[in-house]
Amino acid sequence: MTPQGGPPTDTARGITAILGALVLFSAVTQVLEYTLVSAAGGDTVKDMASYLAALNRPPLLAGKAAANVMVGLLAGYMAARIARSREMMFAGIAAAAETCSLAYGFTMGEYAALPLWFRVLATLMTGPAMMAGAWIRMQARLATGEQA
Repeated sequence: MTPQGGPPTDTARGITAILGALVLFSAVTQVLEYTLVSAAGGDTVKDMASYLAALNRPPLLAGKAAANVMVGLLAGYMAARIARSREMMFAGIAAAAETCSLAYGFTMGEYAALPLWFRVLATLMTGPAMMAGAWIRMQARLATGEQA
């Protein structure tokens, strides 16, 4: 399939890029969050309530917000790397899906107990971070003259 004025787009690669970015972001942020909370909470973390109480400290939330941005950059970069062409489009779809997922997760369920400033910050910064990662990869591809 060849969109107007651009290199050929492989739909399977695009879908793989989107799903890969979503899985990568989810898996890495959950592992980092769990590690952060376990290190800070120690033996006091026994259930979801104690987990959220340990996470609900400003330094931990700031660390989680920074980690979300860094993992978002990585997920966007990897989506663009997998897609090979139309990097921004496929990363944009993944970023929109992740932003919607975060917005839903932060308004429903246990994570709604986190402070509003963190929920808004994490929701609004993850998508642009993913797009920035894809843009970096696209610029690298264009600078080296790689074929799509």
